[in-house]
Amino acid sequence: MADDAAASLYQAFVNQDPAAAISVIERVKQSGVAQAKLFDQLFAPAMSLLGGAWASGAIDEYGFTQAAVVAEQITSFVTPPTTAQDTGVTILLGTMHRDLHSIDKDITAAALKEAGHRAIDLGEDVRPAEFLERAEETGARIVIVFAQMNSTALSVSRVREMFAAGGRDDLVLFVSGGPFAADVSLAKRVGANGVVRGAESALKLVAKVTGAAVPGAAR
Repeated sequence: MADDAAASLYQAFVNQDPAAAISVIERVKQSGVAQAKLFDQLFAPAMSLLGGAWASGAIDEYGFTQAAVVAEQITSFVTPPTTAQDTGVTILLGTMHRDLHSIDKDITAAALKEAGHRAIDLGEDVRPAEFLERAEETGARIVIVFAQMNSTALSVSRVREMFAAGGRDDLVLFVSGGPFAADVSLAKRVGANGVVRGAESALKLVAKVTGAAVPGAAR
């Protein structure tokens, strides 16, 4: 069911059909999948199929971009539903310099905010120095850098180098994106402390660092 639904959602993206995408999401919800699980169990696998199709040449850059627009249009349907009390934890999120892909970042930021964290979205095409500057300004303890291309994923190492040069080796650096999911060793090579693989993964990693509760987790 999950694989079929993800394939159907992927096809709706490629067909540039947001109504069909929403229909797939609603069917999955009716099957018993909780709202908080939709991103990791449905949206992320569909986006993985989309990224794989682009990487293999099954769809071109234009097709990928148009499909991504549809995916972004329906993100509110797969984000967690509840808002928790402010945890006091500040987290910076941004897409790496020369990378304009924003969907995963937007959904992860929304999930972190819903969980009560102070998620500050720096946007796309963020230079390494800006991650350090904004961490200094906001008192953030955690930085999540998103990269969907091999070239931008490799350049995340410059973010860690910037932290070291600024005497901020204490900052926790997480990374997210297709290249890191495909090559588990890449995160270590760029100096990251872990890989975010969707909204629920981000919540768990932040909880591990800060001791914050994960929404929906058994107590």
